[in-house]
Amino acid sequence: MPTDIARLHDVFDLAMRIGEGMLTNGAAASEVTATMLRVTSSSGLRNVSVQVTFDEVAISYLADETSSPFTRIRAASDRVQDFARLDAFEKVTIGYVEGELDLAEARRRVEQIPQSKPLYSLPMVCAGYAVVGGGAALGLGAGTLVMIAAAIVSGLLLCIADLFGKRQIPLFYTQATAGFVAVLSAIVVGRIDPTVNSSIVVVACIIVMLAGLTSIGAMQDAITGWYITAAGRVLETIMLTVGLVVGVRGGLLLADAVGVDIAVSAAMPVSLVSVVVLGVSGGAIGIGYAIGAQSPARHLVWMAAIALLSSVLSHLLSGLLIERVWAVGITAFIIGAVSVLLADRFRAPALMFVMGGVIPLVPGSRIYRGLLALGDDVVSGGFELFSAAEIAVAIAAGAVLGQLLISRVIRRTRRTGIIYTPVITTPFTTPRRRRATISRQRRRRGIGVIEPSTMTAEMAALTPEMLEELERFDSVPSARTDPPQETP
Repeated sequence: MPTDIARLHDVFDLAMRIGEGMLTNGAAASEVTATMLRVTSSSGLRNVSVQVTFDEVAISYLADETSSPFTRIRAASDRVQDFARLDAFEKVTIGYVEGELDLAEARRRVEQIPQSKPLYSLPMVCAGYAVVGGGAALGLGAGTLVMIAAAIVSGLLLCIADLFGKRQIPLFYTQATAGFVAVLSAIVVGRIDPTVNSSIVVVACIIVMLAGLTSIGAMQDAITGWYITAAGRVLETIMLTVGLVVGVRGGLLLADAVGVDIAVSAAMPVSLVSVVVLGVSGGAIGIGYAIGAQSPARHLVWMAAIALLSSVLSHLLSGLLIERVWAVGITAFIIGAVSVLLADRFRAPALMFVMGGVIPLVPGSRIYRGLLALGDDVVSGGFELFSAAEIAVAIAAGAVLGQLLISRVIRRTRRTGIIYTPVITTPFTTPRRRRATISRQRRRRGIGVIEPSTMTAEMAALTPEMLEELERFDSVPSARTDPPQETP
Protein backbone atom coordinates (compact mmCIF):
# COMPACT_ATOMS: atom_id res chain seq x y z
CA MET A 1 0.00 0.00 0.00
CA PRO A 2 1.78 3.17 -1.10
CA THR A 3 1.93 6.14 1.22
CA ASP A 4 3.38 9.60 1.15
CA ILE A 5 7.11 9.50 1.96
CA ALA A 6 6.98 12.53 4.25
CA ARG A 7 4.16 11.02 6.27
CA LEU A 8 6.00 7.71 6.38
CA HIS A 9 8.99 9.46 7.95
CA ASP A 10 6.70 11.07 10.53
CA VAL A 11 4.99 7.80 11.48
CA PHE A 12 8.31 5.98 11.78
CA ASP A 13 9.77 8.79 13.85
CA LEU A 14 6.84 8.59 16.27
CA ALA A 15 7.02 4.80 16.53
CA MET A 16 10.78 4.72 17.03
CA ARG A 17 10.84 7.46 19.66
CA ILE A 18 8.17 5.62 21.63
CA GLY A 19 10.00 2.31 21.23
CA GLU A 20 13.31 3.77 22.32
CA GLY A 21 11.72 5.40 25.37
CA MET A 22 10.13 2.15 26.47
CA LEU A 23 13.28 0.11 25.86
CA THR A 24 15.49 2.40 27.92
CA ASN A 25 12.99 2.20 30.80
CA GLY A 26 13.19 -1.59 30.98
CA ALA A 27 10.10 -2.65 28.98
CA ALA A 28 10.29 -6.14 27.47
CA ALA A 29 11.06 -6.58 23.78
CA SER A 30 7.60 -8.01 23.06
CA GLU A 31 5.92 -4.96 24.58
CA VAL A 32 8.18 -2.51 22.76
CA THR A 33 7.51 -4.29 19.47
CA ALA A 34 3.78 -4.43 20.07
CA THR A 35 3.59 -0.73 20.91
CA MET A 36 5.53 0.31 17.82
CA LEU A 37 3.28 -1.85 15.65
CA ARG A 38 0.19 -0.30 17.24
CA VAL A 39 1.40 3.07 16.06
CA THR A 40 2.10 1.92 12.51
CA SER A 41 -1.07 -0.18 12.24
CA SER A 42 -3.30 2.64 13.46
CA SER A 43 -1.59 4.85 10.85
CA GLY A 44 -2.73 2.48 8.12
CA LEU A 45 0.65 0.91 7.39
CA ARG A 46 0.70 -2.83 6.73
CA ASN A 47 3.67 -5.08 5.96
CA VAL A 48 5.67 -3.45 8.73
CA SER A 49 8.44 -5.32 10.51
CA VAL A 50 9.94 -4.27 13.84
CA GLN A 51 13.16 -5.59 15.35
CA VAL A 52 14.23 -4.83 18.92
CA THR A 53 17.65 -5.66 20.32
CA PHE A 54 19.41 -4.74 23.53
CA ASP A 55 20.40 -1.23 22.48
CA GLU A 56 18.50 -0.34 19.31
CA VAL A 57 15.16 -0.52 17.53
CA ALA A 58 14.70 -1.02 13.79
CA ILE A 59 11.55 -0.69 11.70
CA SER A 60 10.98 -1.54 8.04
CA TYR A 61 8.06 -1.03 5.66
CA LEU A 62 7.45 -2.71 2.31
CA ALA A 63 4.75 -0.97 0.30
CA ASP A 64 4.44 -3.75 -2.29
CA GLU A 65 6.52 -6.41 -4.01
CA THR A 66 7.86 -3.98 -6.60
CA SER A 67 8.99 -1.32 -4.13
CA SER A 68 12.20 -0.99 -2.16
CA PRO A 69 11.84 -1.42 1.62
CA PHE A 70 11.91 1.71 3.76
CA THR A 71 13.99 1.06 6.88
CA ARG A 72 15.12 3.15 9.83
CA ILE A 73 17.25 2.27 12.86
CA ARG A 74 17.50 4.18 16.12
CA ALA A 75 20.00 3.51 18.90
CA ALA A 76 18.65 3.39 22.44
CA SER A 77 20.13 5.69 25.05
CA ASP A 78 21.43 4.71 28.50
CA ARG A 79 19.15 2.79 30.85
CA VAL A 80 17.11 4.98 33.19
CA GLN A 81 14.61 4.49 36.00
CA ASP A 82 11.87 6.97 35.17
CA PHE A 83 8.38 5.51 35.28
CA ALA A 84 6.80 8.94 34.82
CA ARG A 85 8.33 9.11 31.34
CA LEU A 86 7.40 5.50 30.60
CA ASP A 87 3.83 6.36 31.59
CA ALA A 88 3.95 9.41 29.33
CA PHE A 89 5.11 7.34 26.34
CA GLU A 90 2.28 4.86 26.82
CA LYS A 91 -0.30 7.61 27.20
CA VAL A 92 0.80 9.21 23.93
CA THR A 93 0.53 5.81 22.26
CA ILE A 94 -3.00 5.22 23.52
CA GLY A 95 -4.04 8.76 22.62
CA TYR A 96 -2.77 8.36 19.08
CA VAL A 97 -4.24 4.88 18.60
CA GLU A 98 -7.64 6.01 19.86
CA GLY A 99 -7.56 9.06 17.57
CA GLU A 100 -7.45 11.65 20.35
CA LEU A 101 -4.08 12.92 19.08
CA ASP A 102 -3.19 13.55 15.46
CA LEU A 103 0.24 12.63 14.12
CA ALA A 104 1.77 16.09 14.51
CA GLU A 105 0.60 16.50 18.10
CA ALA A 106 1.72 12.99 19.06
CA ARG A 107 5.19 13.63 17.64
CA ARG A 108 5.41 16.95 19.46
CA ARG A 109 4.55 15.35 22.79
CA VAL A 110 6.93 12.43 22.30
CA GLU A 111 9.79 14.78 21.50
CA GLN A 112 9.13 16.71 24.70
CA ILE A 113 9.12 13.69 27.02
CA PRO A 114 12.92 13.09 27.18
CA GLN A 115 13.50 16.84 27.51
CA SER A 116 10.99 17.30 30.31
CA LYS A 117 12.15 18.02 33.84
CA PRO A 118 12.25 14.95 36.12
CA LEU A 119 9.23 14.56 38.34
CA TYR A 120 11.40 14.53 41.47
CA SER A 121 14.70 16.33 41.99
CA LEU A 122 17.97 14.50 42.69
CA PRO A 123 17.78 15.15 46.47
CA MET A 124 14.27 13.64 46.47
CA VAL A 125 15.48 10.62 44.51
CA CYS A 126 18.37 10.06 46.93
CA ALA A 127 15.96 10.48 49.84
CA GLY A 128 13.64 7.91 48.26
CA TYR A 129 16.39 5.32 48.01
CA ALA A 130 17.47 6.21 51.55
CA VAL A 131 13.97 5.20 52.66
CA VAL A 132 14.39 1.94 50.69
CA GLY A 133 17.64 1.22 52.51
CA GLY A 134 16.18 2.07 55.90
CA GLY A 135 13.08 -0.01 55.22
CA ALA A 136 15.16 -2.99 54.09
CA ALA A 137 17.28 -2.73 57.26
CA LEU A 138 14.12 -2.64 59.40
CA GLY A 139 12.82 -5.77 57.70
CA LEU A 140 16.09 -7.53 58.55
CA GLY A 141 15.67 -6.74 62.23
CA ALA A 142 18.01 -3.77 62.53
CA GLY A 143 18.09 -1.41 65.46
CA THR A 144 17.91 2.36 65.31
CA LEU A 145 21.63 2.97 64.68
CA VAL A 146 21.91 0.39 61.92
CA MET A 147 18.67 1.51 60.28
CA ILE A 148 19.80 5.16 60.22
CA ALA A 149 23.21 4.15 58.85
CA ALA A 150 21.63 2.00 56.13
CA ALA A 151 19.36 4.86 55.10
CA ILE A 152 22.19 7.40 54.95
CA VAL A 153 24.54 5.12 53.03
CA SER A 154 21.82 4.05 50.57
CA GLY A 155 21.02 7.66 49.74
CA LEU A 156 24.73 8.45 49.45
CA LEU A 157 25.27 5.57 47.03
CA LEU A 158 22.59 6.92 44.69
CA CYS A 159 24.27 10.32 44.73
CA ILE A 160 27.59 8.63 43.90
CA ALA A 161 25.91 6.70 41.07
CA ASP A 162 24.51 9.93 39.65
CA LEU A 163 27.94 11.59 39.88
CA PHE A 164 29.63 8.66 38.12
CA GLY A 165 26.93 8.64 35.45
CA LYS A 166 27.45 12.31 34.63
CA ARG A 167 31.15 11.60 34.17
CA GLN A 168 30.37 8.60 31.96
CA ILE A 169 32.07 6.11 34.25
CA PRO A 170 30.87 2.55 33.42
CA LEU A 171 28.21 1.15 35.70
CA PHE A 172 30.41 -1.79 36.65
CA TYR A 173 32.72 0.53 38.57
CA THR A 174 29.75 2.31 40.10
CA GLN A 175 28.48 -0.99 41.49
CA ALA A 176 31.94 -1.97 42.72
CA THR A 177 32.35 1.36 44.49
CA ALA A 178 28.89 0.96 46.05
CA GLY A 179 29.76 -2.47 47.41
CA PHE A 180 33.03 -1.28 48.93
CA VAL A 181 31.43 1.82 50.49
CA ALA A 182 28.65 -0.34 51.97
CA VAL A 183 31.13 -2.62 53.75
CA LEU A 184 33.22 0.37 54.83
CA SER A 185 30.12 1.90 56.39
CA ALA A 186 29.38 -1.35 58.22
CA ILE A 187 32.91 -1.31 59.62
CA VAL A 188 32.38 2.23 60.93
CA VAL A 189 29.05 1.24 62.52
CA GLY A 190 30.71 -1.79 64.11
CA ARG A 191 33.40 0.44 65.58
CA ILE A 192 30.80 2.82 66.99
CA ASP A 193 28.77 0.05 68.64
CA PRO A 194 30.26 -3.48 68.53
CA THR A 195 27.02 -4.98 69.89
CA VAL A 196 24.88 -4.19 66.83
CA ASN A 197 24.61 -6.30 63.69
CA SER A 198 26.37 -3.93 61.30
CA SER A 199 26.22 -6.41 58.41
CA ILE A 200 22.61 -5.35 57.84
CA VAL A 201 23.96 -2.10 56.40
CA VAL A 202 25.68 -4.09 53.65
CA VAL A 203 22.63 -6.24 52.94
CA ALA A 204 20.37 -3.18 52.72
CA CYS A 205 22.78 -1.50 50.29
CA ILE A 206 22.90 -4.65 48.15
CA ILE A 207 19.10 -4.60 47.90
CA VAL A 208 19.13 -0.92 46.94
CA MET A 209 21.81 -1.34 44.25
CA LEU A 210 20.10 -4.38 42.74
CA ALA A 211 16.65 -2.74 42.76
CA GLY A 212 17.08 -1.02 39.41
CA LEU A 213 18.37 -3.95 37.37
CA THR A 214 16.35 -5.18 34.38
CA SER A 215 16.03 -8.81 35.50
CA ILE A 216 12.23 -8.87 35.05
CA GLY A 217 12.39 -7.68 31.45
CA ALA A 218 15.36 -9.98 30.76
CA MET A 219 13.54 -13.03 32.06
CA GLN A 220 10.39 -12.13 30.12
CA ASP A 221 12.45 -11.83 26.92
CA ALA A 222 14.19 -15.15 27.60
CA ILE A 223 10.98 -17.03 28.39
CA THR A 224 9.09 -15.70 25.38
CA GLY A 225 11.89 -16.31 22.86
CA TRP A 226 13.38 -12.84 22.35
CA TYR A 227 16.81 -14.30 22.92
CA ILE A 228 19.02 -11.56 21.50
CA THR A 229 17.55 -8.88 23.74
CA ALA A 230 17.41 -11.30 26.67
CA ALA A 231 21.09 -12.21 26.25
CA GLY A 232 22.13 -8.57 26.40
CA ARG A 233 19.97 -7.80 29.40
CA VAL A 234 20.98 -10.93 31.31
CA LEU A 235 24.65 -10.20 30.69
CA GLU A 236 24.14 -6.61 31.85
CA THR A 237 22.47 -7.82 35.05
CA ILE A 238 25.22 -10.36 35.68
CA MET A 239 28.02 -7.87 35.12
CA LEU A 240 26.48 -5.24 37.40
CA THR A 241 25.88 -7.86 40.07
CA VAL A 242 29.48 -9.05 39.71
CA GLY A 243 30.63 -5.45 40.08
CA LEU A 244 28.71 -5.17 43.34
CA VAL A 245 30.15 -8.51 44.49
CA VAL A 246 33.69 -7.34 43.71
CA GLY A 247 33.21 -4.21 45.79
CA VAL A 248 31.68 -6.11 48.72
CA ARG A 249 34.41 -8.73 48.59
CA GLY A 250 37.07 -6.05 48.64
CA GLY A 251 35.40 -4.46 51.64
CA LEU A 252 35.28 -7.80 53.46
CA LEU A 253 39.02 -8.21 52.99
CA LEU A 254 39.46 -4.81 54.63
CA ALA A 255 37.14 -5.84 57.48
CA ASP A 256 39.24 -8.96 58.10
CA ALA A 257 42.38 -6.85 58.12
CA VAL A 258 41.06 -4.48 60.79
CA GLY A 259 39.47 -7.30 62.80
CA VAL A 260 35.80 -6.35 62.48
CA ASP A 261 33.23 -9.16 62.42
CA ILE A 262 30.27 -8.32 60.21
CA ALA A 263 28.56 -11.71 59.94
CA VAL A 264 24.89 -11.67 59.02
CA SER A 265 22.26 -12.96 61.44
CA ALA A 266 19.41 -15.36 60.77
CA ALA A 267 16.02 -14.23 59.52
CA MET A 268 13.28 -13.28 61.97
CA PRO A 269 10.87 -16.09 62.93
CA VAL A 270 7.21 -15.71 62.03
CA SER A 271 5.21 -13.88 64.69
CA LEU A 272 2.71 -11.06 64.92
CA VAL A 273 5.53 -8.62 65.63
CA SER A 274 7.55 -9.80 62.64
CA VAL A 275 4.53 -9.48 60.35
CA VAL A 276 3.92 -5.91 61.52
CA VAL A 277 7.59 -5.02 61.19
CA LEU A 278 7.82 -6.49 57.69
CA GLY A 279 4.60 -4.73 56.71
CA VAL A 280 6.07 -1.37 57.72
CA SER A 281 9.35 -2.31 56.04
CA GLY A 282 7.64 -3.30 52.79
CA GLY A 283 5.53 -0.16 52.71
CA ALA A 284 8.61 2.00 53.24
CA ILE A 285 10.50 0.15 50.50
CA GLY A 286 7.60 0.56 48.07
CA ILE A 287 7.07 4.28 48.57
CA GLY A 288 10.81 4.96 48.65
CA TYR A 289 11.39 3.10 45.41
CA ALA A 290 8.40 4.80 43.81
CA ILE A 291 9.96 8.21 44.51
CA GLY A 292 13.43 7.07 43.49
CA ALA A 293 12.15 5.65 40.20
CA GLN A 294 10.14 8.80 39.37
CA SER A 295 6.71 7.19 39.71
CA PRO A 296 3.76 9.61 39.46
CA ALA A 297 2.49 10.82 42.83
CA ARG A 298 -0.97 9.30 42.31
CA HIS A 299 0.60 5.81 42.40
CA LEU A 300 2.74 6.16 45.52
CA VAL A 301 0.17 4.63 47.87
CA TRP A 302 -0.40 1.67 45.57
CA MET A 303 3.33 1.09 45.21
CA ALA A 304 3.63 1.01 48.99
CA ALA A 305 0.65 -1.36 49.27
CA ILE A 306 1.95 -3.87 46.72
CA ALA A 307 5.43 -3.90 48.33
CA LEU A 308 3.79 -4.42 51.74
CA LEU A 309 1.82 -7.36 50.34
CA SER A 310 4.97 -8.85 48.84
CA SER A 311 7.02 -8.54 52.02
CA VAL A 312 4.39 -10.00 54.36
CA LEU A 313 3.21 -12.78 52.04
CA SER A 314 6.70 -14.10 51.29
CA HIS A 315 7.54 -14.04 55.01
CA LEU A 316 4.42 -16.02 55.93
CA LEU A 317 4.83 -18.56 53.15
CA SER A 318 8.52 -19.20 53.79
CA GLY A 319 8.14 -19.24 57.57
CA LEU A 320 5.08 -21.47 57.83
CA LEU A 321 4.54 -23.51 54.68
CA ILE A 322 7.25 -23.92 52.04
CA GLU A 323 10.91 -23.23 51.37
CA ARG A 324 12.09 -19.77 50.42
CA VAL A 325 12.46 -20.27 46.66
CA TRP A 326 8.88 -21.48 46.20
CA ALA A 327 7.54 -18.86 48.58
CA VAL A 328 9.24 -16.11 46.60
CA GLY A 329 8.04 -17.57 43.29
CA ILE A 330 4.42 -17.74 44.44
CA THR A 331 4.61 -14.24 45.88
CA ALA A 332 6.10 -12.90 42.65
CA PHE A 333 3.30 -14.61 40.69
CA ILE A 334 0.68 -12.87 42.81
CA ILE A 335 2.50 -9.55 42.50
CA GLY A 336 2.61 -9.91 38.71
CA ALA A 337 -1.12 -10.65 38.56
CA VAL A 338 -2.06 -7.79 40.88
CA SER A 339 0.20 -5.41 38.95
CA VAL A 340 -1.66 -6.09 35.71
CA LEU A 341 -4.99 -5.42 37.42
CA LEU A 342 -3.66 -2.16 38.84
CA ALA A 343 -2.18 -1.17 35.49
CA ASP A 344 -5.48 -1.73 33.70
CA ARG A 345 -7.40 0.07 36.45
CA PHE A 346 -5.21 3.15 36.61
CA ARG A 347 -3.95 3.25 32.99
CA ALA A 348 -0.35 2.94 34.15
CA PRO A 349 2.62 0.74 33.16
CA ALA A 350 2.43 -2.69 34.79
CA LEU A 351 6.23 -2.74 34.99
CA MET A 352 6.12 0.05 37.57
CA PHE A 353 4.00 -1.97 40.01
CA VAL A 354 5.92 -5.18 39.35
CA MET A 355 9.30 -3.61 40.07
CA GLY A 356 8.02 -1.97 43.23
CA GLY A 357 6.50 -5.21 44.44
CA VAL A 358 9.49 -7.51 43.92
CA ILE A 359 12.15 -5.38 45.64
CA PRO A 360 11.38 -6.83 49.12
CA LEU A 361 12.08 -10.26 47.61
CA VAL A 362 15.63 -9.45 46.43
CA PRO A 363 17.98 -12.05 48.05
CA GLY A 364 20.43 -9.53 49.47
CA SER A 365 21.17 -11.54 52.63
CA ARG A 366 21.92 -14.73 50.68
CA ILE A 367 24.32 -12.90 48.39
CA TYR A 368 26.09 -11.46 51.39
CA ARG A 369 26.26 -14.80 53.24
CA GLY A 370 27.70 -16.39 50.12
CA LEU A 371 30.41 -13.76 49.89
CA LEU A 372 31.26 -14.20 53.56
CA ALA A 373 31.51 -17.96 53.20
CA LEU A 374 33.77 -17.82 50.15
CA GLY A 375 36.71 -16.86 52.33
CA ASP A 376 36.42 -19.99 54.51
CA ASP A 377 34.55 -22.58 52.45
CA VAL A 378 34.21 -22.16 48.70
CA VAL A 379 31.59 -24.90 48.44
CA SER A 380 29.39 -23.37 51.13
CA GLY A 381 29.75 -19.89 49.65
CA GLY A 382 29.00 -21.13 46.16
CA PHE A 383 25.88 -22.89 47.44
CA GLU A 384 24.59 -19.66 49.01
CA LEU A 385 25.24 -17.71 45.82
CA PHE A 386 23.52 -20.41 43.77
CA SER A 387 20.53 -20.23 46.13
CA ALA A 388 20.44 -16.46 45.59
CA ALA A 389 20.42 -17.03 41.82
CA GLU A 390 17.53 -19.50 42.25
CA ILE A 391 15.53 -16.89 44.12
CA ALA A 392 16.28 -14.26 41.45
CA VAL A 393 15.01 -16.60 38.72
CA ALA A 394 11.94 -17.45 40.81
CA ILE A 395 11.15 -13.75 41.23
CA ALA A 396 11.36 -13.01 37.52
CA ALA A 397 9.63 -16.19 36.33
CA GLY A 398 6.78 -15.85 38.83
CA ALA A 399 6.17 -12.19 38.00
CA VAL A 400 6.15 -12.87 34.25
CA LEU A 401 3.76 -15.81 34.60
CA GLY A 402 1.38 -13.76 36.74
CA GLN A 403 1.31 -10.97 34.17
CA LEU A 404 0.86 -13.43 31.31
CA LEU A 405 -2.13 -15.26 32.77
CA ILE A 406 -4.02 -12.22 33.98
CA SER A 407 -3.39 -10.36 30.72
CA ARG A 408 -4.92 -13.24 28.78
CA VAL A 409 -7.91 -13.43 31.13
CA ILE A 410 -8.59 -9.71 30.77
CA ARG A 411 -8.37 -9.85 27.00
CA ARG A 412 -10.82 -12.74 26.82
CA THR A 413 -13.39 -11.09 29.08
CA ARG A 414 -13.16 -7.44 28.02
CA ARG A 415 -15.51 -6.60 25.16
CA THR A 416 -15.03 -2.88 24.67
CA GLY A 417 -12.41 -0.20 25.14
CA ILE A 418 -8.64 -0.24 25.10
CA ILE A 419 -7.05 -2.85 27.35
CA TYR A 420 -4.05 -1.49 29.25
CA THR A 421 -2.06 -4.66 29.86
CA PRO A 422 1.48 -5.76 28.98
CA VAL A 423 2.07 -7.81 25.85
CA ILE A 424 3.85 -11.08 26.63
CA THR A 425 4.27 -13.20 23.53
CA THR A 426 6.77 -15.01 21.35
CA PRO A 427 8.17 -13.34 18.21
CA PHE A 428 7.25 -14.42 14.72
CA THR A 429 7.35 -12.77 11.34
CA THR A 430 4.90 -14.18 8.81
CA PRO A 431 1.35 -12.86 8.29
CA ARG A 432 0.14 -16.45 7.99
CA ARG A 433 1.32 -17.31 11.49
CA ARG A 434 -0.04 -13.99 12.73
CA ARG A 435 -3.55 -14.73 11.42
CA ALA A 436 -3.44 -18.26 12.78
CA THR A 437 -3.20 -16.97 16.34
CA ILE A 438 -6.42 -14.94 16.16
CA SER A 439 -9.60 -16.98 15.81
CA ARG A 440 -12.36 -15.74 13.52
CA GLN A 441 -14.94 -16.39 16.23
CA ARG A 442 -13.19 -14.01 18.63
CA ARG A 443 -12.93 -11.34 15.93
CA ARG A 444 -16.63 -11.67 15.10
CA ARG A 445 -17.71 -11.45 18.71
CA GLY A 446 -15.30 -8.58 19.40
CA ILE A 447 -13.96 -10.16 22.58
CA GLY A 448 -11.15 -8.00 23.87
CA VAL A 449 -9.36 -5.55 21.64
CA ILE A 450 -6.97 -7.39 19.35
CA GLU A 451 -4.64 -5.93 16.79
CA PRO A 452 -3.00 -8.24 14.25
CA SER A 453 0.55 -7.38 13.30
CA THR A 454 3.46 -8.84 11.41
CA MET A 455 5.47 -9.62 14.52
CA THR A 456 3.31 -10.36 17.53
CA ALA A 457 0.64 -12.89 18.42
CA GLU A 458 -2.13 -11.02 20.26
CA MET A 459 -1.95 -7.37 21.25
CA ALA A 460 -4.45 -5.22 23.09
CA ALA A 461 -4.45 -2.10 20.97
CA LEU A 462 -7.46 -1.38 18.73
CA THR A 463 -11.21 -1.49 19.19
CA PRO A 464 -13.16 -3.87 16.92
CA GLU A 465 -14.48 -0.91 14.91
CA MET A 466 -10.96 0.39 14.30
CA LEU A 467 -9.85 -3.12 13.40
CA GLU A 468 -12.58 -3.44 10.76
CA GLU A 469 -11.53 -0.09 9.33
CA LEU A 470 -7.93 -1.23 9.07
CA GLU A 471 -8.98 -4.36 7.18
CA ARG A 472 -10.09 -2.11 4.32
CA PHE A 473 -6.60 -0.74 3.84
CA ASP A 474 -5.67 -3.74 1.71
CA SER A 475 -8.01 -2.46 -1.01
CA VAL A 476 -7.97 1.30 -0.37
CA PRO A 477 -4.77 3.09 -1.46
CA SER A 478 -4.96 5.87 1.15
CA ALA A 479 -3.98 5.64 4.79
CA ARG A 480 -5.99 7.11 7.62
CA THR A 481 -7.81 10.43 7.32
CA ASP A 482 -4.87 12.75 7.84
CA PRO A 483 -4.70 15.55 5.26
CA PRO A 484 -2.35 14.77 2.36
CA GLN A 485 1.14 16.20 2.43
CA GLU A 486 1.84 18.81 -0.22
CA THR A 487 4.98 18.27 -2.26
CA PRO A 488 6.92 21.24 -3.56
